[in-house]
Amino acid sequence: MAHKSLRRLVAALIVLGTMAVSGRAYAAPYQDGLVAYEQGQFIDAIREFRSLAVTGHPGAEFMLGVMHFNGFGVDRNEKVAAIYFRLAAEQGDAGAQLAFGSLHVRGIGVMQNLVEARKWLSICSRSATPELARQATALISATASLMTAAEISRADRDAERWRPVRAGLVRP
Repeated sequence: MAHKSLRRLVAALIVLGTMAVSGRAYAAPYQDGLVAYEQGQFIDAIREFRSLAVTGHPGAEFMLGVMHFNGFGVDRNEKVAAIYFRLAAEQGDAGAQLAFGSLHVRGIGVMQNLVEARKWLSICSRSATPELARQATALISATASLMTAAEISRADRDAERWRPVRAGLVRP
């Protein structure tokens, strides 16, 4: 059941278009990857997204997370999906923050950790995308009763201190 709801969440994130293109040099390959993904040409999409992810493109990292989570064009691997979601989340991709926090709530691909979940969901709740913020806030509320006051305080403090970081193996 938890997997189905997380799959619906990931699908909704794609529909919401949370993967912002960061720079003109990335626009064409990223759009090519999205078009290939939407057409079910997952091998082509993977190729485009991997080439961008190496440079730290958060939208491409998010999409690779989606593809690994669902097994589109690759073997289904929730742990690899979590890695890609984290890379994009650390750079400020709100969709990835919501996905990564959700994985921690459920312990899918990562160890269940409500402090980490609340941290990422709190960061996402400040998103400029209202639907993402709403979903993050709902998950925060749903898990609050499972946490101690100290855990909530630590998660909120970590979220407040968080700043996006540049990622990628190669910097353009």
